[in-house]
Amino acid sequence: MTTKELLAGLNILRPYYVDPDGYTIGAEHDVIYAYSTDFPLAASDVKLLCDLGWCQEDVEVDDDKDFGPDNYNPEESWSAYV
Repeated sequence: MTTKELLAGLNILRPYYVDPDGYTIGAEHDVIYAYSTDFPLAASDVKLLCDLGWCQEDVEVDDDKDFGPDNYNPEESWSAYV
């Protein structure tokens, strides 16, 4: 994932938090996490995040499919592999 894709994803998620400038991200090894949002995302924003390479790694997806907008779970965090 590029810096541009990482920042674009965070900018998409930012308005969905009660405190958009709060502590809403974390990192571990090669993954940046954006904690679950306070408000559900619009379908168009979910698609944008998926197109940028973001995913919800704790959401189960069929073995033959990648994470996509149909798998979105508002209660799960978002992940960006860098």
